[in-house]
Amino acid sequence: MKKIIIALLCAANVASASEVPDFGDVSQQGLSPQQEQQIGENAMRQIRRSGAMMEDPEIVAYLNQVGYRLIDAAEVSTPSFTFFPLLDASVNAFAMPGGFVGVHTGLLVQSQHESELASVLAHEIAHVTQRHIARLIDGTKASPWISLASIAVALLAAQAGRGDLGAAAIAAGTGLAVQKQLDFTYSFEQEADRIGMQTLKKSGYDPSAMVVFFERLQKHNRLYENNAPEFLRTHPVTYKRISDAQARLGELKFKAVADSLDYLLIREKARTLQLGAREAIPYYEKTIAEKRYASEVAQHYGLALAQHLAGQQDAAWATLAKAKMSLAKGHASLEFLAGNIKLAQGKAGEAVALLAAATRTYPSSRALLYGLIDAQTAAGDYTAANRAISDALELYPSDAWLYQRLAKVYAQQGDLMRQYQSQGEYYVRLQEYTPAIEQFELALKQSNNDFYLLSSIEARLHDLRAQVMPDKK
Repeated sequence: MKKIIIALLCAANVASASEVPDFGDVSQQGLSPQQEQQIGENAMRQIRRSGAMMEDPEIVAYLNQVGYRLIDAAEVSTPSFTFFPLLDASVNAFAMPGGFVGVHTGLLVQSQHESELASVLAHEIAHVTQRHIARLIDGTKASPWISLASIAVALLAAQAGRGDLGAAAIAAGTGLAVQKQLDFTYSFEQEADRIGMQTLKKSGYDPSAMVVFFERLQKHNRLYENNAPEFLRTHPVTYKRISDAQARLGELKFKAVADSLDYLLIREKARTLQLGAREAIPYYEKTIAEKRYASEVAQHYGLALAQHLAGQQDAAWATLAKAKMSLAKGHASLEFLAGNIKLAQGKAGEAVALLAAATRTYPSSRALLYGLIDAQTAAGDYTAANRAISDALELYPSDAWLYQRLAKVYAQQGDLMRQYQSQGEYYVRLQEYTPAIEQFELALKQSNNDFYLLSSIEARLHDLRAQVMPDKK
């Protein structure tokens, strides 16, 4: 059976045989939460290695903000969730075992209201909390290993934009059990719709947004039959699902829910990154000239960001000023962009002052914190940057990107031992243990008379080797 798994994974070109975890005999037991977590973590490593995962701190923070608002409303205690964006124009989102939820930028861009985005996330959260993949595997015990391999291929193929390959893998892997799996899938979609709508209502979002989103996707599918949104391929929307959702909605009182400024700004950031600066600039110039927008602030922000990415820093600064004038009070995203523009203009000192003030105004913004550290590093104030990172690590000890910035600070100072040590800690937090070990080994090869530093690196290396290579301690 394991040969079948390896063949499927190699055919998909999304994972190697070494990435396939040993789950034991799943025919004798259901897929445990620990196994689900392992599947999800392995898939996350593959997605990160593929380069598809975005590391934009503002988009990441926003998706997790919406996601955890829904999770709190659903009163979910386990598992912990991770929401992450992928730069992909297709309208899609997907949930993986272990609470990992991927969101394509196309979904952000094409959503017309924040509640529509929330409706999709609520649906995906329900897939995880109801353990649909585990139940799918448990329902096909006649060929458990094949089912597991097929689903692993489908998850990784889907995130790579290869939905046809994922569907083929499922069909090939399940054989005579295909129809049974489809039946399970349909019932799971219904269950995710029902629970998702309840979560939307409890969280304060508009539950009618789920029906509106479904209907718009269905209309798009009729108009562009050969170019259906990716969400429709992985989450088939039928008229019965729409009618069921409408029936559930009939029991609820309508309540208009305004879009947050966070959503409006993040949607335009996703649009700009998706279009690219060259296409985004004329797009925003046209929408602003024709006054075709829901938010003037967001449109000017999108244009300023596009100009900044195109290297037009003076124009970006002037456009950003218009965005600020349209807003009664400030916003962290506007200050983050302002700091980046100053940094791109070569005015690191001004960027530090601006971002330092912004972090005091918006202390919860991780993006502003990153921006301040980057500006301090660019200004050559390594002591301040190191202090900012140390303080931040007290609050966010699992933040890989803080360690990556710490490595850069030490690199600028020529402290190679601490640079490699910090880079090793960065990889540890991404669960990339092989490159982490390599970085700690490089650290030990550097000359340094600090006995305590050497001892701490040796101890860390010993622990990692014991964890990854127990026979080579």
